[in-house]
Amino acid sequence: MRIEVRAHARLHFGFLDVTGERGRRFAGIGLTLESPRTVLEIEPADRLIVEGEHAERFVRLASMHQEASGRAPKARIRVLEAIPDHVGLGSGTQAALAVGTGLDRLQGVTRPPEELCGLMGRGGRSGIGFHAFRSGGLLVEAGHRPDRDTAEPAPLLLRHAFPREWRIVLAVPTTGRRISGSREEHAFARLRPEAIRDVDAVAGIVLLKMLPALVERDLRAFGAALTEMQDRVGAWFSSVQEGPYHPDSARLVRALRQEGATGVGQSSWGPTLYALAAGEREAGEIRDLIRRLDARAEVTIVRARNRGAEIATA
Repeated sequence: MRIEVRAHARLHFGFLDVTGERGRRFAGIGLTLESPRTVLEIEPADRLIVEGEHAERFVRLASMHQEASGRAPKARIRVLEAIPDHVGLGSGTQAALAVGTGLDRLQGVTRPPEELCGLMGRGGRSGIGFHAFRSGGLLVEAGHRPDRDTAEPAPLLLRHAFPREWRIVLAVPTTGRRISGSREEHAFARLRPEAIRDVDAVAGIVLLKMLPALVERDLRAFGAALTEMQDRVGAWFSSVQEGPYHPDSARLVRALRQEGATGVGQSSWGPTLYALAAGEREAGEIRDLIRRLDARAEVTIVRARNRGAEIATA
């Protein structure tokens, strides 16, 4: 028996309210991508064996699954592909859910996906990664009620297919500054409530600009609304990330906008930035522009993914 799990990266476009003053804390909008992705092959073994890229991370996740479930992970896990760590593409949630799902399947266990997410320690803040794993597409999640336990991911408000002909250009600048784990917790703790303005305006941008433009397949209107949202949400985080965008991404963001690129922004804490394109030709022009601006940046052209993770048994 062999289990294969393919879990896909996501873009996090931003939170709707990090204070919870409107009744829900965080809430957010994001998009599932076809690539990069995490691909695992899991099969029975006498003990836990992990092979491939980032093996130490997957050992920790298998141990977490064992501790929470009470079952020893007697399995060989081969990491065939892995989403880059700590660049804003949701690698942690996808890796955790891929490991947890694969080990559950191998052990003949069926559990609700929300329970698995809590067991693997994910979804306490943003639910976008969980919903990307489960269903894919463009996602809007509701955030958490302040009086509820956040062990399970926030409920999904909306899922909508993203046009297949549109492209997303991803750029990961070379940087040594990344926010994750305890540094991320510290950054959220340092946010100044008085700086969290325009919460209603951000919600209005999503509801009255971004989503209608998506339904009407109007790339320029969608991109303009996304840029407006990014600027407002980025301002909330200026005090903890040295400006509205990651310091190593800000110059590229400004340059791309000056050149007329649409939907330019930063995913999560970055440094990954993105721009939208109507098709392959326009995406290639944006890719070439980024390479001229930053020869060391890793640049790829991807599509959105309108399905969740793939789990196959052979």
